[in-house]
Amino acid sequence: MLGRVRIALFVKSKRRTQTTRSIARALERAGHTLCVVREGKRRQLVGRSLASVWTLASVRRFSPDFVFIHAQDVSRPVFAGLAGRFPTVMFTPDCWPSPVTPEQLGLAARVDLLCTVARGQVAEFERAGVKRSAYLAEAHDPELHYPTPRVDPAFVSEVAFIGKYGRDSQLHATRGALIPEVARRFELKLYGRGWEEQGLAPARDEVVPEQYRDVCRGAGIVLGCDWRHDVAWYFSNRTWFTLGCRGFLLTNYAPGLEEIFENHRHLVWYRSVKECLELIEHYRVRPDERARIAAEGHAFARAHRTYDDFARDLIDLFEGRETRFPPRRT
Repeated sequence: MLGRVRIALFVKSKRRTQTTRSIARALERAGHTLCVVREGKRRQLVGRSLASVWTLASVRRFSPDFVFIHAQDVSRPVFAGLAGRFPTVMFTPDCWPSPVTPEQLGLAARVDLLCTVARGQVAEFERAGVKRSAYLAEAHDPELHYPTPRVDPAFVSEVAFIGKYGRDSQLHATRGALIPEVARRFELKLYGRGWEEQGLAPARDEVVPEQYRDVCRGAGIVLGCDWRHDVAWYFSNRTWFTLGCRGFLLTNYAPGLEEIFENHRHLVWYRSVKECLELIEHYRVRPDERARIAAEGHAFARAHRTYDDFARDLIDLFEGRETRFPPRRT
């Protein structure tokens, strides 16, 4: 066990979600030493070639115990200069199209450890050529995701959905089938790009953390609809953000979800458009039940899935140990 380690962190700023900033702060709180590299920003400053030289020199001088890459936020020349010299860990924060093929993988095929938010794709990644893959759940940041005390009238709604729409992807089959039906029957506020294609006008194209808190406070029901519903333990980070803000979350079922959450205790899930509409109808007139579930979900997220838990699990995986998430049922 290495204990406190030195990590070169390759990230983008993620202004909208601030997830990479939250990861970095959690690793620092745990006592690890970081060299945070935003290679894209360096390319803007000095150009591609000089940015590669600058980045390789700074990382080699830092001499990390491992290199952490968020998504694929590293250039191929820099990765080539680091791979084999330092252990490499990549975190992929979304589900991939299936079946995963070697052609899709890119740099993910060459890292020493690929961490994925979709446990159901671990075996797919390894069959496609990844050396080692493991499940690493997303998280929330209590400094960003917390219950706001007042309701901003601009965010009041019966139902709210945060997420984009894309006609040329599987979002058409999941969100495209659900969201227009919800909008026809209930007072829905949408936050995200692309909904004009469905004849729906979003209240905002983007939501930053301050607004995310307002959405959760102002909505009776926060609706979840991930782009895939068929992959074990896959759900977006908005699940944790919503629970962190003490929103009442009604989201799609994914295989194995009951191994993490308790239905109608931490959140509520649906398995079809019809069931989703029925559950909205049921819960929209039961504010006490919504408040109870939102409070339980918030307590669960605080106890088990902040970015401090994420940082702990990341180090455990790097050092070859099993993670402590999900917690054992008592």
